[in-house]
Amino acid sequence: MGLIACEVLRQELSAAMEPCGHTFFPVWMRQGLHDTPDLLRAQVQTEIARLEQAEPPLDAILLGYGLCGGGTAGLCAGNVPLVLPRTDDCIGILLGSQERYLSFFHSRSGIYWFSTGWLTFADTPSESYYAEKLRDYAARFGEEDARWLLAEENRWISQYQSGIYIRSPVGEDTDFEQQAQEACAFCGWAFETTQGDNRLAGRLLSGRWDGRFLVCPPGCRVERDWDGGIFRAGGRQENEGDSKPEVVEVGQ
Repeated sequence: MGLIACEVLRQELSAAMEPCGHTFFPVWMRQGLHDTPDLLRAQVQTEIARLEQAEPPLDAILLGYGLCGGGTAGLCAGNVPLVLPRTDDCIGILLGSQERYLSFFHSRSGIYWFSTGWLTFADTPSESYYAEKLRDYAARFGEEDARWLLAEENRWISQYQSGIYIRSPVGEDTDFEQQAQEACAFCGWAFETTQGDNRLAGRLLSGRWDGRFLVCPPGCRVERDWDGGIFRAGGRQENEGDSKPEVVEVGQ
């Protein structure tokens, strides 16, 4: 099976591959594409087209993405089904379910999430990071403009009240947890941790998909489902794939 996923999930998905017994052809996409959904969609679609040329044909192409700012809506399945978890973004995958993600979302506001992958591949707010950025801006725009630009860029920090570090279920991450704690201290956020859960990632790779996943048939496209399912399959076979079957299964 093909796998196209954000590099933020590389550790978790790689750990889930071996027990599945399938052969995978992974493609790791750079972190941050969710900030530009149209670019995410275009680049993932390019990789889908490439994997669809594989010989022998793949059973399915798995997407290690959620809705991700709408970036996965509009993706088209050519001659191979697309399978992706019904989550808003990668945090639901890291937590093990969309339901668990929503329980955090509804219990409080302003959560900034950290994980091993996020701290490895994304820019992390810290004193040293912003000091370096200030020096760069000062060299390009002058000291006064640099401070104004940085203050404007940092306005997002006030939108959050707490940072939660998702402890990896598949590896030692003490140093990463410390980084997350320091970032929260720098931003003035409360800090806490929660245990990650790799079961949703494992089920994605298992080849046995229940209602937690959209199986988008060949010739269809991924569409947003405004009735609570996050995704639906639309396009040529307008109604196929809208339901959430008990289990869809593929071979090895």
